[in-house]
Amino acid sequence: MGSKRKRGANKAVPNGSQPTQKRAKTDHQPVTEPEATNLDLDKSPFAETLTSEARRREAKVYELLGSADGDERIAAAGALITGLLASPEAVLRRHLDNRLFRGLASSRNASRLGFSLVITELLSQLFGSQNLSESKYPGLTFDNVLDILVEKTTPSGHLPGQEERDCYFGQLFGLQCFVGSKILFDGESRWLKVLDLLLKMAEKKVWMRSHCGWVIVESLPQMGQGKAEETLQKLSEIGLGKTAEGIGIWMRAQSCYSDLKTPAKPWHDPMNPGVLSEVARVLKDNVAQDNGQEAAIGKAKQGGWNAQLHFVWDLILATFATGGKQSRDQLKSFWTTVVDDGLFSKTASDAQKFRGFMIFQKFLQGFTTTENEKLVKELFTRNLMKCLINQAAKEDRYLHRAALKSLQSIEKAVQTSPELLLPVLKELLGKHGAYDFDQRTNTKTVENLLQWTTPTNVKSVLKLLQDPAVDIKDNVASEAERLRQVYASYMSKLATQAKPAQEDASDIEEATNVAEIGIKELAGCAYSVQPQFKPDLSEKSREAFRRLLASTIGKVMRRRDDAEYLCNAVISVEPTAVNMSDEIKAEQSSALKAMRKLLKASKKSDGKNAGASVGLALLYAITILQLYDGAPDAISILQDLERCSEKMKSKERGSSELLVEILLALVSRQSPMMRQISEQVFEAFTSQVSPEALELLTEPLFAEENEKGYQALFENIEDEDEDVDTHDAEDSGSGEDVEDMSEDEISEIGSDVEFVTLNGAEGTVDGKENDDDDDEEDDDEEKKEADAQELANLDDALAKVLRSHRLDKDKDADSSDNDSDMTDSEMMALDEKLVEVFKQRAKAGGTKKKDKKDAKESVVIFKHRIMDFIALYVKHEAANPLAFNVLLPLLEVVRTTTAKPLANKAVVTIENFSKAFKKARGDPNPDLDAEAQFTLMKEIHQQAAKDMTHAFGRAASTASLLVASSLVTDRENIDRISAVYAQTFADCQKGKLKMQGFFFTDWVNWGMGHAANVQQAAAAAAS
Repeated sequence: MGSKRKRGANKAVPNGSQPTQKRAKTDHQPVTEPEATNLDLDKSPFAETLTSEARRREAKVYELLGSADGDERIAAAGALITGLLASPEAVLRRHLDNRLFRGLASSRNASRLGFSLVITELLSQLFGSQNLSESKYPGLTFDNVLDILVEKTTPSGHLPGQEERDCYFGQLFGLQCFVGSKILFDGESRWLKVLDLLLKMAEKKVWMRSHCGWVIVESLPQMGQGKAEETLQKLSEIGLGKTAEGIGIWMRAQSCYSDLKTPAKPWHDPMNPGVLSEVARVLKDNVAQDNGQEAAIGKAKQGGWNAQLHFVWDLILATFATGGKQSRDQLKSFWTTVVDDGLFSKTASDAQKFRGFMIFQKFLQGFTTTENEKLVKELFTRNLMKCLINQAAKEDRYLHRAALKSLQSIEKAVQTSPELLLPVLKELLGKHGAYDFDQRTNTKTVENLLQWTTPTNVKSVLKLLQDPAVDIKDNVASEAERLRQVYASYMSKLATQAKPAQEDASDIEEATNVAEIGIKELAGCAYSVQPQFKPDLSEKSREAFRRLLASTIGKVMRRRDDAEYLCNAVISVEPTAVNMSDEIKAEQSSALKAMRKLLKASKKSDGKNAGASVGLALLYAITILQLYDGAPDAISILQDLERCSEKMKSKERGSSELLVEILLALVSRQSPMMRQISEQVFEAFTSQVSPEALELLTEPLFAEENEKGYQALFENIEDEDEDVDTHDAEDSGSGEDVEDMSEDEISEIGSDVEFVTLNGAEGTVDGKENDDDDDEEDDDEEKKEADAQELANLDDALAKVLRSHRLDKDKDADSSDNDSDMTDSEMMALDEKLVEVFKQRAKAGGTKKKDKKDAKESVVIFKHRIMDFIALYVKHEAANPLAFNVLLPLLEVVRTTTAKPLANKAVVTIENFSKAFKKARGDPNPDLDAEAQFTLMKEIHQQAAKDMTHAFGRAASTASLLVASSLVTDRENIDRISAVYAQTFADCQKGKLKMQGFFFTDWVNWGMGHAANVQQAAAAAAS
């Protein structure tokens, strides 16, 4: 076997040296920027004899003609048209034969677009008004040019599928160029020849039929009524009339020529009610000839999926959009017959229903943009709505995404034309829809639509939502409950989704707040007798209204105006459905009177005083609602509010402390409404907080996060256990500790207990190490005592069941001489009793463990709420010297808490305090006590040495530098600041303190930054 032949590349090069090895490609190839294309092309006549230079010119211009860039295509087309029309006939023929018509069959970039542009203009110059084919190019007749097109775009032999498609599309684009040049109707036979080619192509390739039909539609306005009638007759004879393309051509011809005489078959007018059933069959892809046989023109595949609708639907839409009442009647008949009973019938395929959803979206958008809102409601027919609800309900439905897109199109339509809200809601919630539409479809369609409710239509929307829930004819209790809970949710959505009222509205009705109407309706149904409801509202329904009222108020409270209309809503409520004693009625009347005075005072004052008045009125409103709900401490809170109002009015001291106590009592409850309103009221009163009130606010932060701390914060805990709803505590304690909960989750979960007062003397942490040891010893002793008690209880229970006793109790035991052997049934009964005893013991142990966990969570959550108050305070009062009193409590939280989200919130609050102080500081504050600030700084340094964790060290460093920033405005304090840090550093060197190194590097960086600012300010002053 011979040896392999060596590759030629391995031979020696002519100079005798060995061939160089191939170099590996490196990743660092020089990057060359693409050169900008020169669009200043040569427009001179093209050469008849092709030289190398002429070939390069033609190659460049045709390359640009097929470019995807529009500017390049236009520049190349202009140069090509100018050069060809100035060239001899042989040159023009060569380009038409070898380049232009052949280029239509190319799928490269945008070749068809560029080549069509040139051909259309050339045809217009050759056979149009210039008629250059007679004067300059006699050899290029219409028939010759058309033959060239057919020859260059007709597939021959066995071509691959893609090349065959390219050829047919090239011919289609060429025929469209003839139509676009507007030269087909200057001669008698030109149009017929082009029409024959289009029909032949449509017959041979079914997938080309819609494209060919569209070319015919484009030519109809040019041909005149006579030619149009001849065209329709020919289409009718070959059977193309009874196709989707035929329907489109018929409708386009009728819109162009009002007196058009159409053939008798297949129909004079496709929109005639008498032929709609046949039109529906055709548009449903069931195409047949008049004699019942399969159409000669070919049959499209039934149920084909296509993301693009047939052009016939655009023509049908245009027909209905341009008419009046007659169009509305025609649309109703057409839509029901063709779309609803056709594409959405029980026998319709998924592909046909998919097409129906696309048609629905197109018509909805078309009627919205053409201001035909009255036609929109005709689109929501029975079968369509049924399919829409079913397909949108679950993700595994085949047309789920199409249904969701249809619902989104409804929302966009109402957004574009808000006047569509009422008719669309009537259809979604009415006869063919469902009152609980959102629940049935698992969407937020109705909720999103309600945001477009305006003061002008809110009464109509309210009546529309109310009617199905008011009079329930069947009088079925379960159905009434369901409908009224849905109605309550709609009222909540109406209030929360409504746009803010226009503040500059002059008309009283225009200034009506939509959210206020929703709140009033919720409050009225919750607390008032509503005679229009039949059957009457049950207690379960009223509870649903109350629950949604509370959550809605928590969501809508954003501005002072929101508080005002909420107070007005509470004032308007007649609590006829609430049983109240004379004492409660007197308190309610007094509270309402006080609330009216506060609202009136807020309008006369401005700024902070107005906010304070509205805040107190808001507290009155919420407490009145609590009074209606039967809260046991509502009367005492109303009395506290009355005393607070009197003190604020007389400017007596102690008002802010009383207000903080009230807010802490409210915020301790499990209610987003209470949390939102308490924060808003506190924000309005931050400037009036006294040192005693601030101390009262921060004192609970020192409480232990255990049962002892829980009892210190919430007194009378045993008496209130019966009123505690532990639902949220059970959910939050399902296998996760407080430390593992996210900050948002902890913020939203509330303590269900009622806050009465604070006991700062018990259960507080003073930071001393021996306190921790004492606490551990106390816990151990309590645990031993509890275990001993549990064992004793277990012995007693077993003794009763077994009728026995422990050995050390023989003296006290009764004689058992009369005992006898037990029977089998007695043994079984004894076994069951033993099981029950151990079950009770296990249950008691689990309850105790759960109580400890709930106590810890309640303390942590309460601290979260206090942290929210402090964050608001430092945000608005960063320049107030009193704000620095919160630093030590915040650091204590960071150091002692076991809940990481709470520690993070405290760190963030300190950082935000520092940022707010930088924005608010200016000249030296005369109210600032420098000695107190230096004392605070030293205490912070002492606290920083108690914990070596990174987070606590950073928080302490930020707090210390914040205090230093408050002192540095007076240059005399700079030396003392440095001395404090120097002493702390010296104590660290002596081993007295142990601190993080960044505590001092932060100070050095802060000092250098301050020095740079001073130098910059001096330079600016000198210049």
